[in-house]
Amino acid sequence: MSANDDDDDDKNPIEQFDEDDEEMKKRRKKLTRKIDCRILPMICIIYLVSYLVRSNIANAKLAGLEADLKITANEYLWSLSIFFVGYTLFEVPSNIVLRRWRPSRWLAVIHIALGIVSMCMGAVQNAAGLLACRFFLGVIEAGLFPGIVYYLSIWYPRKQQAVRVGLFWSISALSGAFSGILAYGISQIGSSSMGKWRLIFIIEGAPNIIVAILCWFLLPDSPEKAKFLNDEERQLKIDSLAEDAGPTKEEKFSWSQVFSVFKDWKAYFYAIIYITGLIALQGITLSLPVIIKEFGTWTTLQTQLMTIPPNMAAFFVILIVSRSSDYFMERSLHTTFVNLFAIGGFLMLIFVDEKQVGVLYAGIILAAIGVYSSVSVRTAWYNNNFASLTRRATASAMIVSIGVSGGIVSGQIYSDKQKPRYIIGHTISLVCMTVQTILVIILRCVLMIINKRRKQMSDEQIQQEVDKYGGEESVGDRHPKFQYTL
Repeated sequence: MSANDDDDDDKNPIEQFDEDDEEMKKRRKKLTRKIDCRILPMICIIYLVSYLVRSNIANAKLAGLEADLKITANEYLWSLSIFFVGYTLFEVPSNIVLRRWRPSRWLAVIHIALGIVSMCMGAVQNAAGLLACRFFLGVIEAGLFPGIVYYLSIWYPRKQQAVRVGLFWSISALSGAFSGILAYGISQIGSSSMGKWRLIFIIEGAPNIIVAILCWFLLPDSPEKAKFLNDEERQLKIDSLAEDAGPTKEEKFSWSQVFSVFKDWKAYFYAIIYITGLIALQGITLSLPVIIKEFGTWTTLQTQLMTIPPNMAAFFVILIVSRSSDYFMERSLHTTFVNLFAIGGFLMLIFVDEKQVGVLYAGIILAAIGVYSSVSVRTAWYNNNFASLTRRATASAMIVSIGVSGGIVSGQIYSDKQKPRYIIGHTISLVCMTVQTILVIILRCVLMIINKRRKQMSDEQIQQEVDKYGGEESVGDRHPKFQYTL
């Protein structure tokens, strides 16, 4: 027997366990980094090019879209809102396809269609063509955000999701900044006989075709099928996710699991929270350039550049807040905290004198930080609190589908009639963020009570509750041993 063996025999069993546990943590951390390096860059690129297509209509407006198409202000507002009609209708079906098919294939199909429709927007000749393209853009993009959220939940345990959701969601803010730079660059093209706004749609839509090809060949579908992992790594990841799922189990797709989400009060509560936040978010996203332009006598080019700081500020705060939320494994208080930025920003935009341009600009930066930064945390929150793959995929789509209907409203709240202050639009956004903050606090309190009651249940009561929902494979997050994330 070697000296090392003697040392191992002399070790306290508790010390040996601690060493094994520490070794397991190192292996899992190394594996997480490997998965991050393979998945996250791809996810960020996917969302960057798609969000450019979704939000570039505001830059196109500044570049002369309204004048060239001879559309009214009301028709332009409806071109913003109709996107969310298509988005709302096709959210759940798209996520069901994603759950039943291969994510790499479905996301590739989405991006091919996004690229085609975006470039078609560069060829429209009237309001009807613009409205049709925006509607189909919503239909196609419906599955993207909830689909990516669900896809990340396949790879990461609950405690690691907010920072990953935050990373890809921060790209939406980054795309706003990038879109301003890109629109500025396109506007400098002097030799083209084509309208600058048409070039914006075509140039920003084309990369989606390239991304579709990358998705098809490079995006892994699941840990079980990941070729970039060896057998040991694959099993380690599967075990880690099973441990995080706790008592919830699900082996295959089930329609009863799909329908169970529509009977769950949490889904509707989260959807209302989502609606209130999205009205304010999309109001800012779709109208930021025109809001900023009214702060002073800026040229179109200056306005495009001035959209960059609010988006960049939001980008960094999203990453910080998401990281903090995962570190403390806490969602609701983080959402409340960043909402205060938005509330403060909208109050400044409403009440500060129009001559105080610097203060108004600071207000729009705070508002952008608040409306953007809460999204990743509250998205991780509802994703954490629906267990089993089918329930999670359905809930993610349902919540976003209902919530995105608020985008129909957001497309109307910043009309040209409100120039130059847009007081009505800012007031609606302020009310929405305030209501959302109150709802988040209420939901936190309710989930705390449920968690406390579950801890006090006897084994007999636990079994009765499991049987009530159809057994271990169907109960999901309704299992009494499942503790909701707060």
